[in-house]
Amino acid sequence: MTFDSVASDPYVELARSIAKGAGELLLARPEHIEIDTKSSATDVVTQMDRNAEAYIVAQLTKHRPDDAILGEEGANSKGSSGLQWVIDPIDGTVNYLHQIPHWCVSIGLKDLNSGEAIAGVIYAPVYDQMYISSQGLGSWVIAQGVARILQVSNCAELSSAVIGTGFGYASARRQSQARVLTQVLPRVADIRRLGSCAIDLCLVADGVLDGYYERGVNDWDHAAGELIAREAGAISSGLWGNKVGNDMIVVTTPAINADLIAILETNNADSDVIGLED
Repeated sequence: MTFDSVASDPYVELARSIAKGAGELLLARPEHIEIDTKSSATDVVTQMDRNAEAYIVAQLTKHRPDDAILGEEGANSKGSSGLQWVIDPIDGTVNYLHQIPHWCVSIGLKDLNSGEAIAGVIYAPVYDQMYISSQGLGSWVIAQGVARILQVSNCAELSSAVIGTGFGYASARRQSQARVLTQVLPRVADIRRLGSCAIDLCLVADGVLDGYYERGVNDWDHAAGELIAREAGAISSGLWGNKVGNDMIVVTTPAINADLIAILETNNADSDVIGLED
């Protein structure tokens, strides 16, 4: 696997260019940003989310008019090519609002026949880091113009692992996630909640985090990041033998995957039902 083989993938080339443009748009933030809410008072969306999604959709439509598009802020076109772009214009909107640098533009491409991601690009503008992957060709990060291949950590014991996670917007969901967290935290080295599923999956790919789990993520949260992590050697799934989905995403280095999944399943982490442990 070489950087040139991934970088020259036409889907990756296009997504990189668009993600870079969207990132530049978002960095040029106005002094006052209009804010609305969606599912709850803590589920915020800004004019900048909508502006960035409109830019991405316009560019994809210009260059790939036959492809389907699914976006967090409402973009939804069916297309006819059998391919679907899945976009999150700002993954980490709360971080963006509070000028915490951990946010990104995420663009993934799915084959609708297989349901699998075949290309993924995540751009973290404040860090100037571009994560890219193409199915079967590995994952890379380009930081300040220098490309480096991504590889998951060699963490062999869950007790030594630093695990990322995220929380939902509804208070009942957060209460359930807090319950599960009390069972995970004593069994790992530490937990991180950084506020962007997409970047956190890239950190798993880069061996910075040893794993990530979260309930309630949508396709646009992980379409690119899950591919990037998997192509870097991670194992990804849901619980109970299911694929990654809204109920749960678990992405880890191979050696700790079974142990983390066992804890999550024992505690019914994909539902609000009380776990099996006391």
